[in-house]
Amino acid sequence: MVRMVRRSIGVAALLGLMAVLPFAPAVLAADHAVDIAGFAFSPQSVTVAIGDTVTWSNADAQNHTATANGGSFDTGTIGGGTSKSVTFSTAGTFAYHCKIHPSMTGTIVVQGAAGPPPTDASAVPGTSRGDASAVAVLVLAAGAGFLVARRRFSRRT
Repeated sequence: MVRMVRRSIGVAALLGLMAVLPFAPAVLAADHAVDIAGFAFSPQSVTVAIGDTVTWSNADAQNHTATANGGSFDTGTIGGGTSKSVTFSTAGTFAYHCKIHPSMTGTIVVQGAAGPPPTDASAVPGTSRGDASAVAVLVLAAGAGFLVARRRFSRRT
């Protein structure tokens, strides 16, 4: 009987993980918009979390770019009426400009889970929000699986 309870708990926990884990990145990450209009980035400064994406949308007829001053990211040319995105996986403050129109400038502040970001770090394109979020999802899924197994066992006795 004890073996059956352990097996039920394990199966329920695994099913809980399988049900929740695929949706974790979509739920945790966010997309932030920066408009390009009148030869300016708006808002000029954006604060995001690790794993979030920034999308630049060009409303001007002229081409623009969003290029990190340190070279850590570059959207390439963003034509009028189109957009380009960058996902940030490293905390830090990233000053950027338009390579075609250097007077156009902006800043992306990427905050990590442990507090304010350091300055002058480099951005690394990626999709992960970090280990802390993955652990939280695993703990929640395992807890849900345990509760399901416990409920099933209590109905049998």
